[in-house]
Amino acid sequence: MRRDYQFRRMRTRTRARAGVAGMNLIPLLDIFTILLLFFLVQAGDPSETLPVLEHLRLPFSEAKQPPHREIVVGIEPGRITLDGREVATVDEVLASETDLVPGLAAALEAYVEEAVGAARAEGAQPGARLSGEVTIMGDREIPFRVLKRVMFTCASRHFGHISLAVQPREETT
Repeated sequence: MRRDYQFRRMRTRTRARAGVAGMNLIPLLDIFTILLLFFLVQAGDPSETLPVLEHLRLPFSEAKQPPHREIVVGIEPGRITLDGREVATVDEVLASETDLVPGLAAALEAYVEEAVGAARAEGAQPGARLSGEVTIMGDREIPFRVLKRVMFTCASRHFGHISLAVQPREETT
């Protein structure tokens, strides 16, 4: 009988001491905060990232300045795009007698009209939303004549600040 009593007493003491195992959440929250900050810094400004064009191989350069993403003209091996929409083909540009690319010129004019209309709707100056910046992402194998005609078309349609997207050259140490 005495043994039964001692057994019960030991069992209750053990249960009382064990309690619920706790976990300190402060270090866990610190780690999650650091991870969140890391991913926010790595993500950067989404407006500064250039789109990925499927069949495009950019030329290499030693330029260190990152490209701006106002409006992007892509020159792939078979087509010319403006913000992802096809506006002309490379064969049309090569066959043309003029330096102006008609499809690209029309798309740029529509972009300017849209920007001016949006500025008027907001009550701002008509040219306030139009920076005149364009980034050209040209494949490294395209003929220079095509690039020259695309640059001429952009400059003639109020996009005189032209940037060329390139891949950074690997540094050898």
